[in-house]
Amino acid sequence: MEKKIFISVDMEGITGVIHWDETEEKHQDYQYFRKIMTQEANAAVEGALEAGASHITVRDAHASARNLLPDMLDEKAVLLREWSTGPYGMMDGLDDTFDAAVCIGYHAKAGTPNGTLKHTMAGVVLDLRVNGISLPELGWNALIAGYHHVPVAFVSGDNAICEQAKSLFGHIDTVAVKQGIGKAAVNLHPAVSRKRIREGVKKALTDLDSFSPLIYNSPYTIEIDFKDELRTYRASWYPGVRRIGDLTVAMTCEDFFDCMRFFMFAT
Repeated sequence: MEKKIFISVDMEGITGVIHWDETEEKHQDYQYFRKIMTQEANAAVEGALEAGASHITVRDAHASARNLLPDMLDEKAVLLREWSTGPYGMMDGLDDTFDAAVCIGYHAKAGTPNGTLKHTMAGVVLDLRVNGISLPELGWNALIAGYHHVPVAFVSGDNAICEQAKSLFGHIDTVAVKQGIGKAAVNLHPAVSRKRIREGVKKALTDLDSFSPLIYNSPYTIEIDFKDELRTYRASWYPGVRRIGDLTVAMTCEDFFDCMRFFMFAT
């Protein structure tokens, strides 16, 4: 059976990346690590093709969303660059027609012990919860995929996000390309990471029936703890939002898309 696969690629969870300078275009090391990022995206594309994928969309999902090197990306994939500024964010381009989503280069949520470059959504959020469950960006993006009944089948990144993925999904295939030790990290060789990502994606997408979309029961209550009181104040003016703490706002939605739209404006 032919498969349509969506691949979302972040950068903090890419092999070797351990410092913010390596993820920002104004710094010299960024050019090297955007190449590694593109190679890991290609490894995922190769695994998807080996599993029978007939259409692959790669979504550049880090910072400017203009990181992946187009001429280096596997020509069998299409590349989505830049932010649309719509509510899908890191999952722009995904819809009901996809069979599965794959997340490459992901990282743990803000405050995670030994998480490499851990943060949540541009660093402005201390914690994001939906129906009382604290989520990393992976979890939020999986709920967006779940809105379209698309399962997340594979994630790569540091060991912390792989553990959080297993806690969130129960069953998901993961590859940890590095293990954090405080601000440091023990990294695989990039070639080893690529091999494991390719094999892991192939394995996951060959057994798609074993994965389920991440869908919570309606109504949905989204709570955001911000780092900044002024951002909290601003978000509290969104229609239907309640301020429930010095740094916390909450909103309850019957349709998860309304939560997505609120989160876009609030963050």
